[in-house]
Parts: sequence; C-alpha cells; structure tokens
Amino acid sequence: MSDPTADCKILLGVYENHRQVASFQLERVTEIGRRQANEPPPYERISLDSIDRIIIADLAETMVSRKHLRFEPEPSGTVKVVNESVKNSVALLGDIRLAPGDSLSLQLPIACEIGNKLVRIYAAPRESLNLQTLQAATYAPGLSTRSTTQLRRLMPALVDGGSAKASEQFLVDWLEASMEVFQSAAASVEFLPKAAKAAVELVNLDIGAVLLYQAGQWSLTAKEVRAGEADQENWVPSQTMLRRVLEARRTFFHVPSQDAMVAASLIHVQSFVAAPFLNRSGEVLGVLYGERRVSADSQLRPPIREIDAKLVELLAYGVASGLVRMEQERQLLAERVRFEQFFTPELARVLEIRGDEMLAARDAEITILFCDIKGFSRISAACGAALAVEWVCDVLSELSDCVAEYQGVLVDYSGDALEAMWGAPLATAKHATLACRAALRMRATLPAINQRWRHRLGEATDISIGIHSGEAQVGNIGSRRKYKYGALGTTVNLSSRIQGATKYVGQSVLVSNSTTLKAEPGFAFRRLCTIRTVNIIEPVDIHELCDDPTPSWGLLKRDYELALRYFEEQRFEEAEANLKRLVMEYPLDLPTRRLAERLGLVDRASRTFDSIWTLDGK
Repeated sequence: MSDPTADCKILLGVYENHRQVASFQLERVTEIGRRQANEPPPYERISLDSIDRIIIADLAETMVSRKHLRFEPEPSGTVKVVNESVKNSVALLGDIRLAPGDSLSLQLPIACEIGNKLVRIYAAPRESLNLQTLQAATYAPGLSTRSTTQLRRLMPALVDGGSAKASEQFLVDWLEASMEVFQSAAASVEFLPKAAKAAVELVNLDIGAVLLYQAGQWSLTAKEVRAGEADQENWVPSQTMLRRVLEARRTFFHVPSQDAMVAASLIHVQSFVAAPFLNRSGEVLGVLYGERRVSADSQLRPPIREIDAKLVELLAYGVASGLVRMEQERQLLAERVRFEQFFTPELARVLEIRGDEMLAARDAEITILFCDIKGFSRISAACGAALAVEWVCDVLSELSDCVAEYQGVLVDYSGDALEAMWGAPLATAKHATLACRAALRMRATLPAINQRWRHRLGEATDISIGIHSGEAQVGNIGSRRKYKYGALGTTVNLSSRIQGATKYVGQSVLVSNSTTLKAEPGFAFRRLCTIRTVNIIEPVDIHELCDDPTPSWGLLKRDYELALRYFEEQRFEEAEANLKRLVMEYPLDLPTRRLAERLGLVDRASRTFDSIWTLDGK
C-alpha cells in the first residue's frame, strides 16, 4: 500500500483554548506529557536516544500524565497512538476513547484531547524549494556600516521596475519607515513586532514573522499578517528555509519554477524569504521571515525578488542591532546585580563602565572593618536553628546597610561576622573616616534591633568591631567559581585580630593607631594599650572609639591615658594610685579594670618588664 503522506511532512500541533501554542515536525517516535522536575518548561522538545519527548504541561497540570501519549509514524503513512497514562483515558477524533495502556493505528489527521489541551497530528506539503542566496554575506552588528553602499545598489533595481521619480519616492518612503525599526531597536523592546510589520508593509509580503533560535529550537516571537489575509492558526514557516539560513548564516529567498508557481495555488504559499540576524560573533540569533501567498481569487502574485530579499535583510540588521542591545543590557544588569552584592548602587554603575580597570589587582591603602555578633554561638544554641538564622540575617542586613550608607565595600560574611573595606576599588583619602562613621552607625542600630529581638531571644544583641588602616593587595580574591572583591595581607589579618581583642580589653569598638592618624578630627578616641596578636610580630596601639563621648568620658580618657603612660614608663606607684581612683570612680569601665589587673601581675623587681600586652587568642 502506498504512503499517502510520502510528499508531505507530519506536524504535531498543541492547542490551548482554541489557540495554537506550539508546533513540531514529527520525525520519529515522539512522547508527550507533563514536565518532570529536571525538565524545561512547556513547550520544549527533548531529543533522547531513541525517542523525542515534548513537554506540553507544567508540574501542576495533573490532568496530563508525565508520560501521556506516544506517537509512532508507520511506513504505511498511519501513526500509531499509544496511551502511556496509567489512569487517564484519551478522547480521539471520531468519538474514540483510548483506554490507559491501549494503542491504535490511525490515518491522518489525528486529534487527541488531553485535559484542556488538544494535540493534533496532520500532514503538510513538503517544500521542494529553489532557494537562492544574496551574494554578500550577512553582517553582524557593529562589524560594518554598509547601508549607503547597499542603497546605491538598490537604486538601479528600483528604477528598472518603474520611473525614476516613482522609485525615488519609494526609496524615501522605505527609508522613513525602516528608520522607525532601527530607532525602536535602539530604544525599546517593540522593535520585533515593528520589524514583522515593516516586512509586510514595505516589502509587500503577506506574512512577516520574527523567529528566535534558542537551545536548538525556533520560536515564533512576532508575526504580522497583511490586512485581508486570513491568519492561519496552525501556520508554520518553511523548515527547509530555516535550516539553510542556520547552516549558511546568509539570507535566502525562494525563486519558484513555473511548475512550482502552478503548485503554489494548491498550497497557497508562493515564495519565501528569510534573513538572519547575527550576534557580534556571527552566530544566528533568529530570522526575519516572510511569505508571499496566492491572492484570495487564486491569482499568482509576483515572486520575491533579490531586491525584496535585500530590503528584508536590511530590516533584519535592525533587529540584530536591537537584540545585541538587549543582550548588552542583560549583561550589564547581571554585572550590576553581581556588583551590588558588594558595592553601593552608585559605585556599581561606575564599575559597569570601568570595571576591568578599577577591579584589577593592585596595592592600595585601605581601611578594613570586621564586625562580629557577641555571644552568637551561645544564643543560637539556645533559641534553635530557625530563629537563629532569622535573627542573624536581620542583624547582618542592618550592619550591611551601615556599610553601604558610608560608601563601603561589603567583602564577605562568615557565619555571624561581617567584613567591609574602604579605599578600593574607588580610592579615597577619607577611607579611615568613613569606616569609623560606619562603625558608629552600626552601634546606633542596636536599640532598634533589640526592640525587635530582645523579647524573642531573652537577651540583648551586641556587636564587637575592629578597624585597621594600611597597605593591602586588593582585587578579586575569590575563585573561578565565585567572585569576591576584597583584600589580602597583614592589614586584613590585623583588623581581624583587633576585633578579636575586644573581648580581652573590654571595649566594643577598637581601632588601630594608624586609623586614628588617618581619620578626620572629631572622633572620640582613647588609647587603651599596645598589643601583640597571634601570628603577627609587629605590635599595634589600639584605641577605643567612643559612640557617646560625655564630659565624664573626657575626664576618664585623660586620667586613663595618664595611668597607662605611668604603667608603660614603669612608674608603677603612680600608675597604681591613679588606677585605684579610676576603678572607684568608673567601676563599669572594663579597660581600667584590665589595666589594673595587668599591673597587679607585674613583678616590679624584674628587669624584663614588657608593657606590650601579648594576647594568647584571636
């Protein structure tokens, strides 16, 4: 028995609410069903080893089984329909119901109802096309500006078709209309429908369409139909034409033979044109596709000529420019999202333009701040994981806002700790000042944080901060997998050690001497001691940064620093007298008590006295 579909291709169309939502060529055994967790959303075709799988429903559409129907094209031209569903029967054309597990060989067309969807299998004529291509290769955006040259070449062809005056007017009209496509391609996302409309109106086509090529599939993005033409619900473009454009990356148009012109009246499509739009690498992003059809009274219209194909290609170039612009904007947005994880929005916008230059690895003078939530391990163990995560996220968010408020770079989080940096990538002489202001702002957020959390945690939230200024190596200190802009070197390590020293000294905000020297006037600093930290040989002077410098604090600062000088000069009796009075007057001042304790441990007869406090922990 001969195959009645030998000169046809078999198409599978998916319809929803009487509207076609997808169309595929049925080339081998094909299964349709509901999306599984690891699969793309509808409507996508997945090519497996021996079968194609088409996703026609999303996860929540339970009326469609994961494997619902299988279609097997047969040599006789029939298609075997297999109901793979375990529990759902399928209604077929002609009041036939296919029970779960049953199969039936049917002549085309076949229609199957699945939930609120209709799946239709039908035959369409195969193309036997006399395709021609333009001599010049299609240009990618930014690689050539050939509009003037091409328009000069267009003029003789236009004049050949009529008077010079008429051709000149046509060219003016065409340029005005096409400029709208180019302008919209540079300014809005509406250029795709405008390009399809321009192909119909300017090239005298009956159908103009924009098809994008993504992940190995063509998708119809915009379509325009000439006024008076019927918009066919199951319209599909010439797959042969699309395949040739994809392979050659050039514009093709169909020049029909006389026999094909006669056959066109039977299939209603007379000639085609397809011009690719390319990205900057010359890869096909999609096509601007057009058809000229047989008129409503079955009269053949002039076939698409080379001049028509050139005009379509110029429009496609405008589309390519718009798509490249959209991709650039998408990349810039992605960069901004990436940058805004670390930088302020203002700095992120600068980095979009000067990122490579500003983010390059280099040496820089910076200020580093480390901030830690006090008692985090104990509190989180008592309140449970869910509440602890909610709490630490809220606190770190508040602290991060303080960094951003003073133009800092959020380098990293480590559990309940935060690291921030000033002075890079944007150099500023005020890096120490900004870091100190951010630290004071962090302390100022604690009342509001405790108003939200104290009753839930059963105790107050407090933080400790360490700040140090110095030279460091700055740049991307992450990896190929994870970007992280920050700093490396002793400056960073010492800042972390200073933060850790808060639990020894008994003050919540400690800064190094280098930070106090670089900061602008106006901060309330009190020198507390000189420390030597773990794995860092060079000692460092540390100072308290007071967030509430009252007059009594000013007196405390004066008398404490005097007692500290006596201690370091080994004038122990004078230091002891001053410290006894200070402990009585300021019993809650922990640095005073710590200094008094250190004095009490001194062997005053020893000649090996060291005024530097060597800390035994980080």
